Amino acid sequence: MASSSLAQSRFGKMTLEDKIVLLEDMISDPDKLNSAIFNLVESCDMNNDDNISRAEFQKVLQDFGIADFDAVEELFTSLDRDGNGMISFNEFKPFFRAQTRIKLQHMKELKVMRDTQPPKVTPTKSKSSSKKDEKSLLEDGSQPEIK
Repeated sequence: MASSSLAQSRFGKMTLEDKIVLLEDMISDPDKLNSAIFNLVESCDMNNDDNISRAEFQKVLQDFGIADFDAVEELFTSLDRDGNGMISFNEFKPFFRAQTRIKLQHMKELKVMRDTQPPKVTPTKSKSSSKKDEKSLLEDGSQPEIK
């Protein structure tokens, strides 16, 4: 589980552009995608049987803040295609690939939104303002910047 946390931590510190490049690279290279999937399955597999049990799956999702038992059960059942109570690498692979593509698309949309927004302007105060004006709030409720 530590390697998954470390990778998650590194991913969280990357810029949006770097995340997009990383995910595009992973999706375009089957070996990199398989390696990422294997590492994720391995990090979830607490008893080292090369599968993710229902309990291991629930624990990992709880660690990520997903506590909706019904949703976790439904997802586990949908991933456990052979119904043996375990999720194998081959069962997890299509889900991970699809989620990675969804994540990549979401990040690209965020980048477009960020890149098309006008820059935020910080209101400034002229030196000729009265003391009363310095203590008043701006229309949006924020304090004016005093120079």
